[in-house]
Amino acid sequence: MAGITKLIGIYDADGGIFGEIKYFAGKIFSNKHCSLCDITHGKAKKEWEVCERRLPITIDFIHLNERNEAIRKYTEGVTPCVIGKTATGYVTVVTKNEMNDCNGDAKKFEDLIIQKLQNQ
Repeated sequence: MAGITKLIGIYDADGGIFGEIKYFAGKIFSNKHCSLCDITHGKAKKEWEVCERRLPITIDFIHLNERNEAIRKYTEGVTPCVIGKTATGYVTVVTKNEMNDCNGDAKKFEDLIIQKLQNQ
């Protein structure tokens, strides 16, 4: 993962008011959820804000409907995830399964990102 200049967390949900409504309806009626939302929103939000400040690289967050064409192609069907921007494109830093394994724990997520960046 050498050469990462920025991290991008991609939610498995659309942004905006209609995206929020659709997400909450899916969560309530079909038990669909986004593990990145579980980490950066809700109960873990305050903990995540502290963890985020300790990351060695800036992380931005976008929703499915906010992805540019290149990010959409790279992440189609694999969200939520965290990707890294490099001079030549994108690399996957945290997969959907790895994020699910964090079980909404912001500190586990922070540790995972740092470990992945150190192992580049």
